[in-house]
Amino acid sequence: MAEDEVVARVNEVIERSSLSKKDFAQAIGIDGPKLAKSLVGKRRFTSLELALVAELGATTVDWLLTGDSTRELVIAHRAAEHAIEASDLVGREAIEMLVEKLEGLQFLGRALPFPPLPAKPTVGGYVKQSQKLAHEYLTMLGSQVGGLSNVELIGLIEERFGIDVVVTGLPDACDGLSFSDGGVRAVVLATSDAPFRQRFTLAHELAHLAFGDSQDEVIEERLWTHKTQVESRANTFAASFLAPRDEIVGRLAGRSAVDAFDDLVLHFQMSPSAMSWRLLNEQLISQEDQRRLETQTARATAMRAGEAAEHTTRARLAGVSRPAQRLVDAYLDAYRDGVATLRPAADLLGQPAEQLELYFVDSASADDSTLHFA
Repeated sequence: MAEDEVVARVNEVIERSSLSKKDFAQAIGIDGPKLAKSLVGKRRFTSLELALVAELGATTVDWLLTGDSTRELVIAHRAAEHAIEASDLVGREAIEMLVEKLEGLQFLGRALPFPPLPAKPTVGGYVKQSQKLAHEYLTMLGSQVGGLSNVELIGLIEERFGIDVVVTGLPDACDGLSFSDGGVRAVVLATSDAPFRQRFTLAHELAHLAFGDSQDEVIEERLWTHKTQVESRANTFAASFLAPRDEIVGRLAGRSAVDAFDDLVLHFQMSPSAMSWRLLNEQLISQEDQRRLETQTARATAMRAGEAAEHTTRARLAGVSRPAQRLVDAYLDAYRDGVATLRPAADLLGQPAEQLELYFVDSASADDSTLHFA
């Protein structure tokens, strides 16, 4: 970056603010002489000062550094046609927020881990490729998926794969989004009262990232409405990832898949329809059994198994918004260390920065300083 160009853009922010240089310096928390030296190139702005300038000027650090405030996000439409316009807006806002905050951490020298992911297979049909890649991702995850809550699974995916996951309100015709570009891997899930569908969407979008379908574009979609090979491949990956054959067989414990069906649905947290197809594809049930079992519902299955309360809790939690938690944690650490403001964390949490600041002021004398945001 050319330092004189940064200075020029800071000057532009000062002019737009209608503040004197003295008042502007006071507003960003430095003294006048320091600002004056920075504006004539005798002193470099610190990362915190640039963050404060950007905050006061309602712009971004990226714009101050490069002059570029936009990123082209190509939207791949896989949602219902009437929801395309709304999905565009939601997709751009959600992904651009993540991109901006990740770039902000890189600027601060606090880039988050970005582990290399398993290479996608290049031989065999899409079914074999999906099954093989799902197995490699499960190995990298280091945990059986069955029995994990959606929240626990999301946390592991963020930690192991460097994928930031947000749960938020999306248009009715959109279950999820995925995007990858350079140092960004992101999934956005819709809040839902159908936790098993939300879980399958998570694994489905993970497949798009795994196969590179989301490279340089946002994939926005409604599950089960598309018959392309790319979608079939993502569905096969998701089913294999959420319910691996060896784990299914171990869960059967000598029972037939038909007799154990309710238990399999609830343990692996897949809809009866998805689970019936999974079992059919593994040749553990007949086509006749599949057609009969797929007509059931997750709620009825939970009720029949005496797990209505547990399923109600899953549904309630699936309806709760969730920020990109590792980004929030990283910015709170940066604030603690005095290199960032609270604005980025507040943006991610969907909270006013002033409210978050008051929370930390109050927490100085409180016993419990753990953040609890809906």
